[in-house]
Order: sequence, then structure tokens, then C-alpha cells
Amino acid sequence: MNLTTQDIAKLGEIATLLEVSGYPKPGNVHRTQDFSDMKYEDFLISSASIRDPLYIAAYNGHKSYPYMLNDIGIGECIFDCVRGTNTLTHTNTNLGISMLLIPIAATFGALVDENPINKLQKTLDTIIKNTEVDDAVALVKAISMADAGGLEGKTQDYDVNQASTLDDIRNNHINIYDLLKMSEDYDKISYELINELPVISKYGYPTYAKYESEYEINDVTIEVYLNILASTPDTLIERKYGQKVAKKVSSKANEILKNTTIATKDRLTSLKNFDSYLIDHKYNPGTTADFTAASLFVGLVDKYSITGI
Repeated sequence: MNLTTQDIAKLGEIATLLEVSGYPKPGNVHRTQDFSDMKYEDFLISSASIRDPLYIAAYNGHKSYPYMLNDIGIGECIFDCVRGTNTLTHTNTNLGISMLLIPIAATFGALVDENPINKLQKTLDTIIKNTEVDDAVALVKAISMADAGGLEGKTQDYDVNQASTLDDIRNNHINIYDLLKMSEDYDKISYELINELPVISKYGYPTYAKYESEYEINDVTIEVYLNILASTPDTLIERKYGQKVAKKVSSKANEILKNTTIATKDRLTSLKNFDSYLIDHKYNPGTTADFTAASLFVGLVDKYSITGI
């Protein structure tokens, strides 16, 4: 792979910028749409804040692979992403993105001398399983700092809202893999990370690879987003409104894919109507946006892994 660890971090930052700028990305903040508590500029700041932790994760992945994977420090890098953003914006704009992109960056760093796509899933799985207790502690701190909603009452063990949780994690030698395993039934990011990236590898990255050479990157970004939403009911919507609503939203995304074609006027009209529907009902596919950023990251690294940047 002709990419350095600095290049990997740069492509991760670019992926987050492309994702938030996607227009019109239904139900989410984008270049012409703000929320009352989150602005487009907040996400731009998040993108700038994530680059250094991505570089550290990639560098440590390269330095520690394959024998010292427990030294990568994935948890601390995720915490640094959230802390850096929180300091500047006071909003939770990159917890999910950092939980996906940091382990992927570490994995790409580990694979800088190899074909990154062929070994991404298995290597990431190994890295997650070799995290340390300190990684889990840092992850819980990041989740708590981000004030992620919809987690109340989800688990009796290692609840991020309980003061005793950090001590319990240390005393029971829990790592990030253990934490994610406990939450995989109700959190798709957790499921993604401990099951070798099923959404990204099956829907997100292949969609990027299929269209990126033929269409403008904005159209490709929205196509990735739609394919992920159509196939995977959004965690954030499901937490707030239930499984039935989440599946209905996915069904509407699937209808757009079936009835319109990428980069056409019909597609744009359908996207705008879908966007209005989601905004009117306050249905925010936030996890889908996180998966989209991660899929773009994987696609960009694959695209430039031979030529470099």
C-alpha cells in the first residue's frame, strides 16, 4: 500500500467532510440544512478534530502490528476525538464516527505494507479483541462525555451512567470487545465492530466502489447513504421511535433506490421529499451517517492504496 499513516488520517478526515456535505442527505444535517442543536459548521469542526487521533491510531497500528496490538490505544483515540470536538462545539457530532473510524484507521495503519482491503475485516477483528482495560475505560468516558441519548436502561452491566462502572470495568478486566459484545443486540455500531464490518463491507464500500469512477462524489455519497439506510434500519431512529418506524424509514429509502436512478432529476426530487418527511417527523438516521463516513473512508483508502496521494 502506497499510503502513509498521515495519508490514512487525511483520507479519514476527507471522508467525514464528504459525508456531512452530502446534499440532500435525507434526515440529517448537510450543507444547506442545520438542526436547532447541531449546525453544519459543528460537523466541519468535528472533521478537523478527528484527524490527529486518526493519525495516532494509524501510527500506533503500524508500530504495534502484529505482536503488540494491545498498545494501540484505540479507546484513548476515540476519547480524544470526542473531547476535542466537545471543547469546540459542545455537541455530540462524532462519537459514532470516531468509534468506527478509529479502529479502521488503526487497522489500515497495521496493513500499510499489505493489501488493506483483503485483510481489513480479519485484522480489525483481531485488533478489537486485543484491546485493553484502559481502552474500555476511555470508551466509556467518551460515551459519557458525548451524552449519547437512548441508552437508559439498555443494560444492567457497565452502564455508562453509573458512577461505579469504571471501577467495575477495571476489576473485571473488561476490554472494548467485551463492552461491544454486551451492546450488539441494540447498537448496530457495536455489532458492526465485533462482526467484521457487515454493513460497510456488504453495502457501503461496494456501493462506493461501483459508482466512484463514473459519478460526482456527492452523488456517490448519497448513494452509499441510501443503500445503507435501505438495508439497515437506523439505530438512532429505532432507539427513539421503535423498530417499526425504523423499518418504515428503511423501506422508503429502498423505494427511492428501486424507482429512481442515481444523479437524475427524479432522484433529486425523491431525495428532497424524503428529507422533508424525515425532518417533519424528527426521524434522524444518525447511525446511517456514521456508517456512510466509514464506508467512504474504506473506499478512499482502497482507491488511493496503489497510487498514493
